Parts: sequence; structure tokens; C-alpha cells
Amino acid sequence: MKKVIIGIYLVMGMLSFGQEDRSAAKLLGTADGKIINCINGEKIYPLASVTKMMTILITYDAISKGEISMEDMVDIPEEARKVGGSRIWMMAKDRLSVRDLLKATAVYSANNAAYSLAYYVGNGDLDRFVKRMNERAESMGMVNTSYYTPAGLPPYMTGTKMDVSTVSDIYKLSMELLKNDDYMKIASMKDASIRNGQQKFKNRNKLLGIDGIYGMKTGHHSMAGYNISIVSKKNDLNMIKIVFGSPDEKTRDRIVLEDLNEFYNNYGYVDILVCGEKLGTLKVEDGVESQVSFYAEDSYTKLMAKNRKIEKQVKMKKNIKAPVEAGTVVGEYRILIDGKTYLKSDLIIKHSIEKMGFFQRIFN
Repeated sequence: MKKVIIGIYLVMGMLSFGQEDRSAAKLLGTADGKIINCINGEKIYPLASVTKMMTILITYDAISKGEISMEDMVDIPEEARKVGGSRIWMMAKDRLSVRDLLKATAVYSANNAAYSLAYYVGNGDLDRFVKRMNERAESMGMVNTSYYTPAGLPPYMTGTKMDVSTVSDIYKLSMELLKNDDYMKIASMKDASIRNGQQKFKNRNKLLGIDGIYGMKTGHHSMAGYNISIVSKKNDLNMIKIVFGSPDEKTRDRIVLEDLNEFYNNYGYVDILVCGEKLGTLKVEDGVESQVSFYAEDSYTKLMAKNRKIEKQVKMKKNIKAPVEAGTVVGEYRILIDGKTYLKSDLIIKHSIEKMGFFQRIFN
């Protein structure tokens, strides 16, 4: 057997992703589910206003099912109007559209807007809405998530238990919300207005527009620290970054930007194998064809760190004697990444090769 080894070395510094960054938990992954880096991924933490991501999703679910519409005018219940913390101005017996309430919830993180949506979608029953939140979480495999409120306020303000989850679960929720173009359009707004432009506010996510960041939700209270889930697109890479439990907003945002910057500088799509790439040539003795060449039939591209070692190995016979039947295995090729087999396949003769006749052999 003949062994041909072609080595490709892509050498760069090892990625650290800020191990000493004082965040309690964090995760970086692609928008389609590939986790690049995760610390304390299954550890449960208070959500704070990141809770509102599920409130928003349930509202969109209700819209898609025809239960409510964006243009519905919502009579703001007194229980919602008086909710404390981050809030928009509301007066007694106020009315706002579902769209305006979504904007206030997603952009300004208004607790009274989130509660108003919950009461409306739940037909006046807050518990019914919260049950729906938990059922939706369960359906997405968010096994370490428990919702008790639509806004994520701490127990001393709600009289309920703490809304909790993990960065791994919120990653799943973020991917689901990313599918909703209308929500992402709202979440990307640096400034928004409601009541036909009469009431304006700024997005609490100060990272919008930096390093391709275009959403999605921040959260904070004294028992949770500073949380965030963002989505960023740069270098044709759509990424989700989640940070829980940072001691302050500045640290949280620094962690997000440092990790994204390190990722974009050191990761990328690498062509592991290109369709049509020549893998080798085999000599055919006494055949009507003197040799047969092998080419890659498919392309393989992988998102990976650029410091990984890619190695292509081709093993095949030195020669083969005609006649040769189609389907004859004459060797194999392997693609190794850091010494481990990533891809392997047989080298197969695709068509029969006849033996030369007596006179052909004489003249050859």
C-alpha cells in the first residue's frame, strides 16, 4: 500500500475567551446551534429582564395562532400599570397597541409593558400566561428554566419565586427568537417610539451596532447581576453570545466585545475538502486505461479555530492489474483534525477497466 500524507498547518495563538473575566456563566455559539465556548453552561442563575425574551416569544406565538394581532388595542390593567422597576409612562385606563407594548418590552425593557402583554395574551389570567411560558420552554428542551413572572423582577417585588435559567437554555431561546424577523427588527432599534411618535425611548442594549451586534436582550437586578444575550453578524458568521452574573454593566459589555473580537479574529470557515480536488492516481497494468485518478466528489467546510492542524492522508495500492470491475476498492482517504479522524472514505473505481487485447499489449 502506498501512503501519501499532505499536511496543512494553520498556526495561531490559543484562544482563551477571557477565563478570568468575573462573569458567572457565559456561552458563545453560532446561530444554528454550534457551541464554540461555554463556561457554567448548566448552572442555574436568576434571569432578571432576560425573562422578557420568553414573554415576547409567547406574544408572537399568540399572534401567529390568530389569538391576537399586532394592532389590537390593549386596555392596560391597573395591576400591570403599577408594576415597578423599569417602566414606560402609563396613565389610568390607558390603551396601547400590542406592537407598542412589544417595542416597550423589547427595547426599553419596560416591566409594565411586559405585564400588560401577559395579562392580554392570558385573557386576564397572569398564571395562565406564566404556565404557557414554562410549557414553551419545556417544548424547546430548556430543562433548567423556571418562569414565575413575565418580566423577571426579584421576589421581593413580586411575591413569587425567582425566574431562573442557564446560559445553555437561553441559547436555545435566542436561536428561536432569531427566526422571527419582526422581533429582530424591533430588537435592533437603538431608538424607538410608541403612541404614534409621542413617546420615545432608547434601547438599553448599548452594544447595538458594535462588532455587528443587532439584538437581543439585557437584564439586571441586585440578585442577578448583569445579564445579556446578544446576536452579532460579522465575516459572514452569525453568532449568539450570552453572559450571566457580571458584577456591573461595564464588565458584562467588555466580556461580550472581547470574546466576540477574539472569536472573529481566530475562527472562520475552513475548506476541509474541495469538490474536484485530486486525491491521487493509480497505475493500471495491462488496462485499456494506463491509470485512473481519484477526485473529491463533495466539498466539506467546517467552522473552526484557525490554529487547528488539518492533515489529509491517502492510502492506495501502488498499482492494479486489469481487468478491473466497477466498484473495486483500491484504498482510502482520511481527513484528520489535530490528529483525530474527521472524515474518511474509500477510493473506489467508478467504471470497469478492460484488459488490453493481445495486439494492444504488443503495440503498447
